Amino acid sequence: MGQNRRYQLVERDVERAGQAADRAPRPVSPTIDQVTGTGRRVDASDPVPVTAWVPHQVAYVEALPIDAEAIAWTQRAVLIRWTQPGASYPTHAWLWAHAVSRRADH
Repeated sequence: MGQNRRYQLVERDVERAGQAADRAPRPVSPTIDQVTGTGRRVDASDPVPVTAWVPHQVAYVEALPIDAEAIAWTQRAVLIRWTQPGASYPTHAWLWAHAVSRRADH
């Protein structure tokens, strides 16, 4: 019997998709334990537009400026929300407060 070429093509596509996902930038957040230690959480009544330097891990970690919304914070950490290009759902990340600043357009 010959090889199933269609299966091999699908298998290669799945492998390539997995490799692309491994290379896709992923936001890096402080742990929940770290954030819990920064003080009492305050939730925003309305999201606050911010620009935040979000560390991303690819093959290394690089902070990229992201236009986002601050939706909660403590004394030293901020929970932000943004939608990455091509995504249909928002991404959330806790960041250290010094990495976030209020945008002037609000």
